Amino acid sequence: MKKHNLSVIPQLRSLFRLSSKVVDLRNERKLVLLTGGAIGIGAATSELFAEKGYNVAILDLKEATETRERVQSKGTQCLALRCDVSDEEQVRKSVQIILETYGRIDSLLNIAGVALVKPLESTSWEEYRKVVDVNLGGTFLLCKHVTPVMKQQMRGSIVNVASISGHIGGFYRSIYGASKAAVISFTRALAWELAPFKIRVNSVSPGLVDTDLLRKNMENESQYLGQSYQEIRTKRQGDQAFKRFADSREVSEAAYFLASDASSFITAVDLPVDCGWIAK
Repeated sequence: MKKHNLSVIPQLRSLFRLSSKVVDLRNERKLVLLTGGAIGIGAATSELFAEKGYNVAILDLKEATETRERVQSKGTQCLALRCDVSDEEQVRKSVQIILETYGRIDSLLNIAGVALVKPLESTSWEEYRKVVDVNLGGTFLLCKHVTPVMKQQMRGSIVNVASISGHIGGFYRSIYGASKAAVISFTRALAWELAPFKIRVNSVSPGLVDTDLLRKNMENESQYLGQSYQEIRTKRQGDQAFKRFADSREVSEAAYFLASDASSFITAVDLPVDCGWIAK
């Protein structure tokens, strides 16, 4: 997998030098750390937390300039770092920079992920490793390096983004579904491990969300099934009780609920945001 060097927005690093003034400022707001915050669900979630008054730290392979600007327009601070979540050293350094900058991490949202829609016999070992390393490995690495911070604080909330594919079977999604089912299992076990430290761990399982990733997946599915893109899109929308795809904001609202004090007695739960698909 291609490795990327950490790239910190220069003006932000100079702004957040550890001075007594910055120490005072950084204690005023809660801090949410999100992976995959540059686009899609991650970008929508970053903006929602900013609206709720959180400072935001984003880790993504992609540049998060637009998301950072939208977050800052809401009156909060945003630190954007380039990071491969499947690279432990990059994750470790990123968490260290965030902690040095803000002095706290109140919520962790593991949103970064990759999808694979492909017949099993055509799937390479490299493709398998990428899906597992990012979807499960990235979640593991962020939790590994953030939980010591939360343990010291004796508080915190972790929300992992799984998928309905972790609950139900789907054409050409065996590896992707397995990785997301593992995230759900990981979430439940970690919730009990961290309960003595007052850290809650939950997951969200989105259904079909109207993003570029979904459109790409439907294009792949169209190719493998020999059906038109529009036929696939119509069929997938028909799988939803409301006959439409979700908006990224609808998933973000569920993730924020689980991260916030509104769900203070909820841990080890997977919340489907699937318009009834799992129950069908």
